[in-house]
Amino acid sequence: MKMDRAYIDQEKGQAMCCWTAPDKQSIEKLFEKAQVKPESIKQVIVYSG
Repeated sequence: MKMDRAYIDQEKGQAMCCWTAPDKQSIEKLFEKAQVKPESIKQVIVYSG
């Protein structure tokens, strides 16, 4: 599991980080262990063309 990319939504002043992980639960456990509450965690599918 690793952080792949980070983006900034300049209009909202919000950072978004993209992680590669086997499942959503792995990311949730990582943030829990770090004692950080994320605003949201969403599982997505990457399409490349």
